[in-house]
Parts: sequence; C-alpha cells; structure tokens
Amino acid sequence: MRWLGWLTIIVVVVVVLAKGQPPAPPLGEAVAPEERLEPLPPAPKLPPHTVAIARLRLRESTLRVDPMSDFNLIRNVAERTGWTHLYPHRVVVSLDTDNLFRFPLLIFVSEHQPMNLTPAERERLRRYLKGGGFLFVSECSAKLRLRPELRSELQALLPEAKLRPIPPDHPIYRVPYRIDRLVPARRGGKTFHEGMELDGRLVLVYSQNAEECSWQSWRWTGPMCACLPPDFDYAFRFGVNLVYYALTH
Repeated sequence: MRWLGWLTIIVVVVVVLAKGQPPAPPLGEAVAPEERLEPLPPAPKLPPHTVAIARLRLRESTLRVDPMSDFNLIRNVAERTGWTHLYPHRVVVSLDTDNLFRFPLLIFVSEHQPMNLTPAERERLRRYLKGGGFLFVSECSAKLRLRPELRSELQALLPEAKLRPIPPDHPIYRVPYRIDRLVPARRGGKTFHEGMELDGRLVLVYSQNAEECSWQSWRWTGPMCACLPPDFDYAFRFGVNLVYYALTH
C-alpha cells in the first residue's frame, strides 16, 4: 500500500499549490492579455506665445482609432489660417497628472470600449473644464452600443450643465467658416452636435459624426470607411472653427 501513501502526498501538494494561484477562467471564456501602455513622454516646453492642441489618452486607450487625426487637424488648421502660433506637433496627455491644464483644447476620440473614468480622473477633467479648458469628444461610429455609456460619462463630468444639441446659429458654426449644415456620418450619424455650457461658454462638444475619421484619412480612404463623413472639406472647416472657438473663448 506504499503507493497509496505517495498518492496522498501528491494530492496534498497539488491542493496547497493551487491555493496560491488565481482561479482559472471558466472553460470557453476568452481571456484578453493585459496590455501595458507605454508611459507618455513629458509634455513639451512650448515656445513663447505658442499654443498646442492635446489629445487625451485614457487608461484603456491605445490611440489606435484614427491615430493621426489630431496631427492632421493641426497641420490643416495651420495651412488654412496661416496661424504661426499653433504648435505643429502632436501632444498626448493623460488624466494622471495636471499636464492637461497647459493646453486650451483637448481632443478625445472614443475607442471600442467605454470611457470608465475613476472619481479622481473625473474630478481632474472637471477642474480643467471649469478652469477654462475645452474638450472635443468624437465618437467612433463603428461601436454604436457604447453610445449610452459615453453620454452618461460626459454628463457626469458637469452635473450642473445639461448635455444638449448646439443651436445651428452658435458662434462655433459661424467663425471663421460659416457652416449651415452638418454632414452626418454614414453610420449612425446626426445632423447636430451636442454640447455643455458653463456661464454661457461652451466647454464641451460631443460629436457622433466621426469628423476625426476625415481628419485621419484626408482624402486617402474615400468612402471605404463606413464611419466617414462624405465631405472632407466640411470636416476640416468644422475643425478650424472648433480650434478657433476654443482659443478665443
């Protein structure tokens, strides 16, 4: 019966080792590998009288959705306006530090997962908006199921302000370009933007028309992208107005 004694010892060892391990996932359940984001480089020291547009990266965000949209917008704004005080390079910030307070305009392109802000992140972004900052949130229209969650996160930033449609005669559609009609995205787009105001100042614009998809493509993908607004010129004219409003209000 010596084998029975050895078998008992083996079973005890296996049980002890298993207690120190995390529980195994249920059979058939896919487990996504943990993705470690590279730390952001330090925010650049801007030359005097220079302003920069920053892109917001969240904890879950990898900037894979339209990754060059903000850079192309900056370049196009400079070409269309001749502004020389606009920083020509992209800047990426997170909600881990106060670096975002150095930039008057943040662009957040929603990815394929919810926004999921922590209370500390929400409070930092709230202070940014109340202190004079401006946030443009553009939704990736390929994931319409995330729309309700994104709206609730945006509303939670400023409970005292209502997320509501921006009227067509708002200054953001009048200077420098006059925009009389918004071009909706081909998939689930809208003929309006929504926004939030504090003391009469628009501090947040939420778009479901994927203008950033046009900024990313810049005449290269054409109608192949289902989210793409059909009018590139509209998307960039709106982008110029967006930057102008953020820098002058």
